[in-house]
Amino acid sequence: MAPQKVIIIGGSVAGLLQGLQLKRQGSHVIVLEQDPSKDRASHESGVSIGKTVVSILDRYDATGRPAAIPAEYMSAAWRQRRRVANTTWRHNMSNWGTLYLILRANFDGLKSACVPNPPEPKPTDGKVEYHAGKQVYGVSYDRDEGLVTVSYADVTTGEKDSISAEMVIAADGVHSTVRKLMQAPTRKEYSGYIGWRGTVPERLLSKDTIEYFSNRLNFSLLGGHYFISYLIPTETGHVEPGKRLINWVWYYVVPDGSPEMEAIFTDVSGKVHPNTVPQGLVNPEVWKAQLERWSSIMTGPLAELVANTPKPFVTKVIEAQTTKASFYDGRLVLVGDAFTGFRSHLGWASEQAARHAVSLDRVWKGEITMKQRDEEAILYAQRFIYLNRMMGFSGLGWMASFLRNALAYVWVMTTHYISVLFR
Repeated sequence: MAPQKVIIIGGSVAGLLQGLQLKRQGSHVIVLEQDPSKDRASHESGVSIGKTVVSILDRYDATGRPAAIPAEYMSAAWRQRRRVANTTWRHNMSNWGTLYLILRANFDGLKSACVPNPPEPKPTDGKVEYHAGKQVYGVSYDRDEGLVTVSYADVTTGEKDSISAEMVIAADGVHSTVRKLMQAPTRKEYSGYIGWRGTVPERLLSKDTIEYFSNRLNFSLLGGHYFISYLIPTETGHVEPGKRLINWVWYYVVPDGSPEMEAIFTDVSGKVHPNTVPQGLVNPEVWKAQLERWSSIMTGPLAELVANTPKPFVTKVIEAQTTKASFYDGRLVLVGDAFTGFRSHLGWASEQAARHAVSLDRVWKGEITMKQRDEEAILYAQRFIYLNRMMGFSGLGWMASFLRNALAYVWVMTTHYISVLFR
Protein backbone atom coordinates (compact mmCIF):
# COMPACT_ATOMS: atom_id res chain seq x y z
CA MET A 1 0.00 0.00 0.00
CA ALA A 2 1.24 3.50 -0.87
CA PRO A 3 2.28 5.69 2.11
CA GLN A 4 -0.48 7.87 3.57
CA LYS A 5 1.65 11.02 3.53
CA VAL A 6 4.64 11.75 1.28
CA ILE A 7 6.92 14.77 0.97
CA ILE A 8 8.50 15.24 -2.46
CA ILE A 9 11.48 17.57 -2.60
CA GLY A 10 11.64 18.98 -6.12
CA GLY A 11 8.62 19.91 -8.24
CA SER A 12 9.97 19.26 -11.71
CA VAL A 13 9.15 16.31 -13.98
CA ALA A 14 10.70 13.62 -11.75
CA GLY A 15 8.85 14.85 -8.67
CA LEU A 16 5.57 15.29 -10.52
CA LEU A 17 5.64 11.77 -11.99
CA GLN A 18 5.96 10.45 -8.44
CA GLY A 19 3.40 12.93 -7.13
CA LEU A 20 0.74 12.20 -9.74
CA GLN A 21 1.03 8.44 -9.21
CA LEU A 22 0.74 8.85 -5.42
CA LYS A 23 -2.18 11.28 -5.73
CA ARG A 24 -4.12 8.80 -7.84
CA GLN A 25 -3.46 6.13 -5.20
CA GLY A 26 -4.94 8.28 -2.45
CA SER A 27 -1.81 9.56 -0.72
CA HIS A 28 -1.47 13.03 0.77
CA VAL A 29 1.38 14.51 -1.28
CA ILE A 30 3.32 17.67 -0.40
CA VAL A 31 5.77 19.04 -2.99
CA LEU A 32 8.50 21.49 -1.94
CA GLU A 33 10.00 23.30 -4.94
CA GLN A 34 12.90 25.73 -4.59
CA ASP A 35 12.02 27.83 -7.66
CA PRO A 36 9.64 30.59 -6.48
CA SER A 37 8.10 31.30 -9.89
CA LYS A 38 4.60 30.12 -10.74
CA ASP A 39 5.67 28.89 -14.19
CA ARG A 40 9.07 27.22 -14.20
CA ALA A 41 11.45 28.38 -16.93
CA SER A 42 12.03 25.49 -19.34
CA HIS A 43 14.14 26.96 -22.18
CA GLU A 44 11.74 24.87 -24.33
CA SER A 45 14.22 22.00 -24.13
CA GLY A 46 13.56 18.72 -25.92
CA VAL A 47 13.09 15.48 -24.00
CA SER A 48 12.60 11.89 -25.09
CA ILE A 49 9.37 10.21 -23.98
CA GLY A 50 10.07 6.55 -23.26
CA LYS A 51 7.64 3.71 -22.75
CA THR A 52 7.52 4.05 -18.96
CA VAL A 53 6.61 7.75 -19.16
CA VAL A 54 3.94 6.83 -21.72
CA SER A 55 2.56 4.11 -19.44
CA ILE A 56 2.23 6.56 -16.50
CA LEU A 57 0.51 9.16 -18.68
CA ASP A 58 -1.81 6.55 -20.19
CA ARG A 59 -2.82 5.47 -16.71
CA TYR A 60 -3.05 8.79 -14.83
CA ASP A 61 -3.28 11.72 -17.28
CA ALA A 62 -6.79 13.21 -17.50
CA THR A 63 -6.00 16.27 -19.67
CA GLY A 64 -6.20 14.57 -23.07
CA ARG A 65 -3.30 16.71 -24.32
CA PRO A 66 -0.73 15.03 -26.59
CA ALA A 67 2.59 15.07 -24.77
CA ALA A 68 4.93 14.32 -27.68
CA ILE A 69 5.51 14.25 -31.43
CA PRO A 70 6.20 10.76 -32.83
CA ALA A 71 8.92 10.18 -35.43
CA GLU A 72 9.86 7.12 -37.46
CA TYR A 73 13.49 7.56 -38.52
CA MET A 74 16.99 8.30 -37.32
CA SER A 75 19.33 9.92 -39.84
CA ALA A 76 22.91 11.16 -39.93
CA ALA A 77 24.67 13.83 -41.97
CA TRP A 78 28.41 14.27 -42.41
CA ARG A 79 29.26 17.94 -42.67
CA GLN A 80 27.51 19.11 -45.87
CA ARG A 81 26.41 15.64 -46.95
CA ARG A 82 22.76 15.47 -45.95
CA ARG A 83 22.07 11.75 -45.59
CA VAL A 84 24.95 9.38 -45.02
CA ALA A 85 22.80 7.05 -42.91
CA ASN A 86 19.10 6.51 -42.40
CA THR A 87 17.25 3.84 -40.42
CA THR A 88 13.85 3.18 -38.89
CA TRP A 89 13.82 4.08 -35.20
CA ARG A 90 10.43 4.98 -33.76
CA HIS A 91 10.47 7.35 -30.84
CA ASN A 92 8.52 10.18 -29.20
CA MET A 93 10.02 13.60 -28.56
CA SER A 94 8.51 16.26 -26.32
CA ASN A 95 9.09 19.71 -24.88
CA TRP A 96 10.11 19.80 -21.23
CA GLY A 97 7.62 22.60 -20.65
CA THR A 98 4.76 20.68 -22.29
CA LEU A 99 5.36 17.60 -20.14
CA TYR A 100 5.75 19.71 -17.00
CA LEU A 101 2.51 21.63 -17.59
CA ILE A 102 0.52 18.45 -18.34
CA LEU A 103 1.80 16.92 -15.10
CA ARG A 104 1.07 20.09 -13.09
CA ALA A 105 -2.48 20.26 -14.50
CA ASN A 106 -3.08 16.69 -13.34
CA PHE A 107 -1.31 17.06 -10.01
CA ASP A 108 -2.56 20.36 -8.58
CA GLY A 109 -4.78 21.83 -11.30
CA LEU A 110 -2.36 24.46 -12.62
CA LYS A 111 -3.91 26.42 -15.47
CA SER A 112 -1.69 27.26 -18.45
CA ALA A 113 -1.89 27.94 -22.17
CA CYS A 114 -1.03 24.27 -22.62
CA VAL A 115 -3.85 23.08 -20.35
CA PRO A 116 -6.32 25.97 -19.93
CA ASN A 117 -8.94 23.72 -18.32
CA PRO A 118 -7.24 21.33 -15.88
CA PRO A 119 -9.16 18.18 -14.96
CA GLU A 120 -11.12 18.04 -11.72
CA PRO A 121 -9.75 15.74 -8.98
CA LYS A 122 -11.14 12.23 -8.94
CA PRO A 123 -13.11 11.02 -5.89
CA THR A 124 -10.33 8.59 -4.94
CA ASP A 125 -7.48 11.11 -5.32
CA GLY A 126 -5.42 12.08 -2.31
CA LYS A 127 -4.88 15.63 -1.07
CA VAL A 128 -2.03 17.50 -2.81
CA GLU A 129 -0.02 20.62 -2.02
CA TYR A 130 2.55 22.34 -4.25
CA HIS A 131 4.70 24.89 -2.42
CA ALA A 132 7.01 26.99 -4.60
CA GLY A 133 9.98 28.92 -3.25
CA LYS A 134 10.83 26.46 -0.47
CA GLN A 135 14.51 25.61 -0.05
CA VAL A 136 15.29 22.50 1.96
CA TYR A 137 18.23 22.79 4.36
CA GLY A 138 17.83 19.77 6.65
CA VAL A 139 16.40 16.26 7.00
CA SER A 140 16.21 14.02 10.06
CA TYR A 141 14.72 10.66 11.00
CA ASP A 142 12.83 9.43 14.05
CA ARG A 143 13.07 5.64 13.81
CA ASP A 144 10.70 5.06 16.72
CA GLU A 145 7.94 7.13 15.09
CA GLY A 146 8.86 6.07 11.57
CA LEU A 147 8.86 9.69 10.39
CA VAL A 148 11.26 11.79 8.33
CA THR A 149 11.29 15.54 9.08
CA VAL A 150 12.19 18.04 6.36
CA SER A 151 13.32 21.54 7.34
CA TYR A 152 13.03 24.31 4.78
CA ALA A 153 13.12 28.07 4.34
CA ASP A 154 11.10 30.39 2.13
CA VAL A 155 13.50 31.78 -0.47
CA THR A 156 11.68 35.13 -0.52
CA THR A 157 10.96 35.85 3.14
CA GLY A 158 13.56 33.64 4.83
CA GLU A 159 10.87 32.19 7.10
CA LYS A 160 11.72 28.69 8.32
CA ASP A 161 9.44 25.73 8.93
CA SER A 162 9.43 21.93 8.96
CA ILE A 163 7.07 19.08 8.12
CA SER A 164 7.15 15.33 8.72
CA ALA A 165 5.93 12.32 6.77
CA GLU A 166 6.42 8.57 6.65
CA MET A 167 8.09 8.86 3.22
CA VAL A 168 10.32 11.46 1.58
CA ILE A 169 11.22 11.36 -2.11
CA ALA A 170 14.14 13.54 -3.17
CA ALA A 171 13.69 14.62 -6.78
CA ASP A 172 15.71 17.81 -6.60
CA GLY A 173 17.87 17.36 -9.68
CA VAL A 174 21.46 16.78 -10.65
CA HIS A 175 22.71 19.34 -8.10
CA SER A 176 20.59 17.70 -5.36
CA THR A 177 20.66 19.34 -1.93
CA VAL A 178 19.27 16.19 -0.28
CA ARG A 179 22.02 14.06 -1.78
CA LYS A 180 24.56 16.40 -0.17
CA LEU A 181 22.72 16.45 3.17
CA MET A 182 22.72 12.64 3.25
CA GLN A 183 26.41 12.60 2.28
CA ALA A 184 25.57 10.04 -0.38
CA PRO A 185 28.70 8.71 -2.11
CA THR A 186 28.66 10.61 -5.40
CA ARG A 187 30.86 11.02 -8.44
CA LYS A 188 30.11 14.26 -10.28
CA GLU A 189 32.15 15.53 -13.20
CA TYR A 190 32.20 17.75 -16.25
CA SER A 191 32.14 15.66 -19.42
CA GLY A 192 34.68 17.71 -21.35
CA TYR A 193 32.12 19.32 -23.66
CA ILE A 194 29.20 21.73 -23.57
CA GLY A 195 25.79 21.82 -25.19
CA TRP A 196 24.77 24.86 -27.20
CA ARG A 197 20.96 24.66 -27.40
CA GLY A 198 17.99 26.28 -29.02
CA THR A 199 14.53 25.94 -30.52
CA VAL A 200 13.19 27.50 -33.72
CA PRO A 201 9.51 27.96 -34.68
CA GLU A 202 8.68 26.33 -38.01
CA ARG A 203 7.36 29.67 -39.34
CA LEU A 204 10.92 31.05 -39.35
CA LEU A 205 12.25 28.30 -41.64
CA SER A 206 11.99 27.39 -45.31
CA LYS A 207 9.81 24.50 -46.49
CA ASP A 208 12.91 22.53 -47.51
CA THR A 209 14.45 22.87 -44.05
CA ILE A 210 11.25 21.82 -42.28
CA GLU A 211 10.97 18.76 -44.52
CA TYR A 212 14.62 17.87 -43.88
CA PHE A 213 14.10 17.74 -40.11
CA SER A 214 10.60 16.20 -40.11
CA ASN A 215 9.72 12.72 -38.84
CA ARG A 216 13.23 11.88 -37.69
CA LEU A 217 15.97 12.27 -35.14
CA ASN A 218 18.83 13.99 -37.00
CA PHE A 219 22.53 13.65 -36.19
CA SER A 220 24.84 16.11 -37.93
CA LEU A 221 28.49 15.11 -37.56
CA LEU A 222 30.98 17.93 -38.08
CA GLY A 223 34.22 16.19 -37.13
CA GLY A 224 35.02 16.53 -33.42
CA HIS A 225 31.59 17.96 -32.55
CA TYR A 226 28.03 17.24 -33.56
CA PHE A 227 24.36 18.28 -33.53
CA ILE A 228 21.20 16.38 -32.68
CA SER A 229 17.87 17.88 -33.78
CA TYR A 230 14.18 16.96 -33.87
CA LEU A 231 10.65 18.34 -33.81
CA ILE A 232 8.95 19.02 -30.47
CA PRO A 233 5.63 20.55 -29.37
CA THR A 234 5.50 24.18 -28.31
CA GLU A 235 5.20 24.85 -24.60
CA THR A 236 1.55 25.73 -25.26
CA GLY A 237 1.05 22.19 -26.53
CA HIS A 238 0.86 22.71 -30.30
CA VAL A 239 1.83 19.56 -32.20
CA GLU A 240 0.27 20.36 -35.58
CA PRO A 241 2.50 21.11 -38.63
CA GLY A 242 3.29 24.79 -38.97
CA LYS A 243 3.12 25.48 -35.22
CA ARG A 244 5.81 23.15 -33.90
CA LEU A 245 9.39 23.82 -32.83
CA ILE A 246 12.61 22.29 -34.07
CA ASN A 247 14.91 21.62 -31.14
CA TRP A 248 18.67 21.30 -31.54
CA VAL A 249 21.69 20.59 -29.31
CA TRP A 250 25.26 21.20 -30.42
CA TYR A 251 27.78 19.12 -28.46
CA TYR A 252 31.01 21.06 -28.57
CA VAL A 253 34.34 20.33 -26.86
CA VAL A 254 35.60 23.04 -24.52
CA PRO A 255 38.34 22.38 -21.92
CA ASP A 256 37.25 23.14 -18.37
CA GLY A 257 38.81 26.30 -17.00
CA SER A 258 39.98 27.49 -20.41
CA PRO A 259 39.67 31.11 -21.65
CA GLU A 260 37.11 29.85 -24.21
CA MET A 261 35.00 28.34 -21.41
CA GLU A 262 35.11 31.61 -19.45
CA ALA A 263 34.10 33.63 -22.52
CA ILE A 264 31.16 31.33 -23.37
CA PHE A 265 29.80 31.30 -19.81
CA THR A 266 30.12 35.05 -19.29
CA ASP A 267 26.75 36.63 -20.07
CA VAL A 268 25.85 40.00 -21.61
CA SER A 269 26.15 41.76 -18.23
CA GLY A 270 29.56 40.25 -17.46
CA LYS A 271 28.32 37.67 -14.95
CA VAL A 272 30.05 34.26 -15.12
CA HIS A 273 27.58 31.36 -14.83
CA PRO A 274 28.78 28.05 -13.31
CA ASN A 275 26.67 25.69 -15.42
CA THR A 276 24.12 27.40 -17.73
CA VAL A 277 23.77 30.73 -19.48
CA PRO A 278 19.97 31.10 -19.90
CA GLN A 279 18.05 32.22 -22.97
CA GLY A 280 18.49 35.90 -23.68
CA LEU A 281 21.75 36.21 -21.71
CA VAL A 282 24.25 34.61 -24.11
CA ASN A 283 26.84 37.16 -25.26
CA PRO A 284 25.84 37.87 -28.89
CA GLU A 285 29.46 38.40 -29.94
CA VAL A 286 30.45 34.97 -28.63
CA TRP A 287 27.51 33.36 -30.44
CA LYS A 288 28.26 35.25 -33.65
CA ALA A 289 31.87 34.07 -33.59
CA GLN A 290 30.73 30.47 -33.01
CA LEU A 291 28.46 30.60 -36.07
CA GLU A 292 31.01 32.32 -38.29
CA ARG A 293 33.59 29.67 -37.47
CA TRP A 294 31.45 26.61 -38.25
CA SER A 295 28.43 27.46 -40.43
CA SER A 296 30.29 26.91 -43.69
CA ILE A 297 30.71 23.15 -43.05
CA MET A 298 27.08 22.51 -42.02
CA THR A 299 24.31 21.25 -44.29
CA GLY A 300 22.15 24.06 -45.65
CA PRO A 301 19.13 23.16 -43.47
CA LEU A 302 21.25 22.97 -40.31
CA ALA A 303 22.94 26.30 -41.01
CA GLU A 304 19.52 27.90 -41.59
CA LEU A 305 18.13 26.35 -38.41
CA VAL A 306 20.94 27.54 -36.16
CA ALA A 307 21.14 31.01 -37.72
CA ASN A 308 17.41 31.56 -37.13
CA THR A 309 17.45 30.57 -33.47
CA PRO A 310 15.91 33.51 -31.57
CA LYS A 311 17.45 32.83 -28.16
CA PRO A 312 20.20 30.20 -27.94
CA PHE A 313 21.48 29.14 -24.55
CA VAL A 314 24.40 27.03 -23.40
CA THR A 315 25.02 24.52 -20.63
CA LYS A 316 27.84 22.33 -19.42
CA VAL A 317 27.25 18.61 -19.92
CA ILE A 318 27.50 17.08 -16.45
CA GLU A 319 27.45 13.48 -15.26
CA ALA A 320 26.58 12.63 -11.65
CA GLN A 321 26.34 9.14 -10.21
CA THR A 322 25.33 8.02 -6.72
CA THR A 323 25.84 4.50 -5.44
CA LYS A 324 23.30 4.64 -2.60
CA ALA A 325 19.64 5.15 -3.48
CA SER A 326 17.75 5.02 -0.17
CA PHE A 327 18.27 6.04 3.45
CA TYR A 328 16.51 5.97 6.82
CA ASP A 329 15.27 2.38 6.51
CA GLY A 330 13.99 3.08 3.02
CA ARG A 331 11.92 6.10 4.08
CA LEU A 332 14.00 8.59 2.07
CA VAL A 333 14.74 7.79 -1.58
CA LEU A 334 16.72 9.62 -4.26
CA VAL A 335 15.02 9.57 -7.66
CA GLY A 336 15.62 10.93 -11.16
CA ASP A 337 18.64 13.17 -11.65
CA ALA A 338 19.06 13.46 -7.87
CA PHE A 339 20.11 9.83 -7.97
CA THR A 340 21.98 9.75 -11.29
CA GLY A 341 22.29 12.53 -13.84
CA PHE A 342 23.10 11.19 -17.31
CA ARG A 343 24.86 13.03 -20.08
CA SER A 344 22.00 14.32 -22.19
CA HIS A 345 22.65 12.47 -25.48
CA LEU A 346 19.74 10.04 -25.24
CA GLY A 347 17.35 12.47 -23.54
CA TRP A 348 16.47 9.67 -21.11
CA ALA A 349 16.20 11.56 -17.79
CA SER A 350 12.39 11.49 -17.72
CA GLU A 351 12.36 7.76 -18.49
CA GLN A 352 14.67 7.03 -15.55
CA ALA A 353 12.41 9.14 -13.32
CA ALA A 354 9.33 7.24 -14.52
CA ARG A 355 11.02 3.90 -13.86
CA HIS A 356 11.80 5.07 -10.33
CA ALA A 357 8.11 5.88 -9.83
CA VAL A 358 7.00 2.46 -11.08
CA SER A 359 9.60 0.60 -9.01
CA LEU A 360 8.57 2.39 -5.80
CA ASP A 361 4.98 1.46 -6.55
CA ARG A 362 6.08 -2.18 -6.78
CA VAL A 363 7.73 -1.87 -3.36
CA TRP A 364 4.52 -0.51 -1.82
CA LYS A 365 2.53 -3.35 -3.42
CA GLY A 366 4.92 -5.90 -1.89
CA GLU A 367 6.17 -7.19 -5.26
CA ILE A 368 9.81 -6.35 -4.52
CA THR A 369 11.81 -5.15 -1.52
CA MET A 370 13.42 -1.71 -1.25
CA LYS A 371 16.81 -3.42 -1.49
CA GLN A 372 15.81 -5.02 -4.80
CA ARG A 373 14.48 -1.68 -6.04
CA ASP A 374 17.77 0.03 -5.18
CA GLU A 375 19.79 -2.67 -6.94
CA GLU A 376 17.61 -2.30 -10.03
CA ALA A 377 18.03 1.50 -9.98
CA ILE A 378 21.81 1.23 -9.64
CA LEU A 379 22.09 -1.25 -12.53
CA TYR A 380 19.83 0.84 -14.79
CA ALA A 381 21.85 3.98 -14.01
CA GLN A 382 25.16 2.27 -14.75
CA ARG A 383 23.84 0.90 -18.06
CA PHE A 384 22.64 4.28 -19.25
CA ILE A 385 25.74 6.10 -18.09
CA TYR A 386 27.69 3.89 -20.49
CA LEU A 387 25.10 4.13 -23.29
CA ASN A 388 24.96 7.93 -23.09
CA ARG A 389 28.74 8.12 -23.10
CA MET A 390 28.91 5.80 -26.11
CA MET A 391 26.42 7.94 -28.02
CA GLY A 392 28.35 11.10 -27.21
CA PHE A 393 31.78 9.66 -27.92
CA SER A 394 30.70 8.27 -31.29
CA GLY A 395 29.32 11.67 -32.31
CA LEU A 396 32.47 13.45 -31.19
CA GLY A 397 34.71 10.89 -32.87
CA TRP A 398 36.35 9.74 -29.62
CA MET A 399 36.52 6.11 -30.69
CA ALA A 400 38.97 4.90 -28.04
CA SER A 401 36.66 6.23 -25.32
CA PHE A 402 33.70 4.68 -27.12
CA LEU A 403 35.35 1.24 -27.15
CA ARG A 404 36.37 1.44 -23.48
CA ASN A 405 32.80 2.22 -22.45
CA ALA A 406 31.34 -0.40 -24.79
CA LEU A 407 33.53 -3.03 -23.13
CA ALA A 408 32.58 -1.73 -19.68
CA TYR A 409 28.90 -1.96 -20.64
CA VAL A 410 29.31 -5.57 -21.81
CA TRP A 411 31.14 -6.42 -18.57
CA VAL A 412 28.41 -4.89 -16.36
CA MET A 413 25.64 -6.72 -18.19
CA THR A 414 27.54 -10.03 -18.31
CA THR A 415 28.28 -10.00 -14.57
CA HIS A 416 24.65 -9.07 -13.87
CA TYR A 417 23.27 -12.00 -15.89
CA ILE A 418 25.76 -14.42 -14.30
CA SER A 419 24.75 -13.26 -10.82
CA VAL A 420 21.08 -13.77 -11.70
CA LEU A 421 21.77 -17.32 -12.93
CA PHE A 422 23.51 -18.32 -9.72
CA ARG A 423 21.06 -16.79 -7.23
